[in-house]
Amino acid sequence: MKTWRDLDSATRKALLRGEPATDPEIDRIAVAHAEKSLRRFQLRLGLIALPLGVVGGWFAGTLAVMFDLPLVVFLYVVLVVIIGAVFVVSRRKLALIRMLNVSRSTVRELVTPGSAEELEIRVTVAGVVRVMGPYLFLVAVLLLIGVMWTNPLLIGTGVVVCVPVLAYIVYLLTWALPKHPATVLDANGVHTPRMGLSVDWASFSEIRVVPVRASSRDTRQVISFMLHDDQVYLRQLPSWQAFIAKLNKKTYLSPLVITEPMVDKPVAEIAATAAALSGLPVSEVTQGVRQVG
Repeated sequence: MKTWRDLDSATRKALLRGEPATDPEIDRIAVAHAEKSLRRFQLRLGLIALPLGVVGGWFAGTLAVMFDLPLVVFLYVVLVVIIGAVFVVSRRKLALIRMLNVSRSTVRELVTPGSAEELEIRVTVAGVVRVMGPYLFLVAVLLLIGVMWTNPLLIGTGVVVCVPVLAYIVYLLTWALPKHPATVLDANGVHTPRMGLSVDWASFSEIRVVPVRASSRDTRQVISFMLHDDQVYLRQLPSWQAFIAKLNKKTYLSPLVITEPMVDKPVAEIAATAAALSGLPVSEVTQGVRQVG
């Protein structure tokens, strides 16, 4: 029986880019590999990061002593290496999640239609904090180290990272204002009142509910509104929002998504309402990681 390592390099790269497998056997292998890797992701990260951190720290420290460099330079190098490693690992994880989401063998269950009444969905302050908290923590660490060592380089790095993160958090918090629903579902389609943006149901092909899969214990979900033509929607967005929407597309297959932790309605209720209002097929990926033989 073939495994992930038995596939040729071109096939593996194509699968990691999000291209669906046309061969059922290759699809099975890709799903098995992605699920197994995600189950062991945190363990593998620790096993790799610990020795690399020790060796990298020893090497950077040795160079700092040999060339009589200030300790703060050593800390800065280590910090840059850590951030780079987190970026690379995060990309790999997103690729594995995307591989599962595009799989044609993924088990999906149809969502039973619920209420056909208009549904207002609002962003919550607690949701913003939960989603953006880790990024805010990283910024705080950068600034704290820079201040403690009174190092302009570290402080400058912290500020450069801080500005876009804080700007995005403030932007999300403005959506949490009580008089401004983030999204409204009604008989006509999906609406974003604050932006004056509406997408009618005829523009969608289907709606999918998929797991976030941030960890093996993560039960959060994302609802993806699958469009016939993504560009029609993307052209209506400001450039920076279009950039974020394209990132959603890479992972969750649609630029138009609603993430459960961010809003005041559970994804199950949103999906059931969308099914009733749209008449479109709404499916939910089986939660958890499946065992594939």
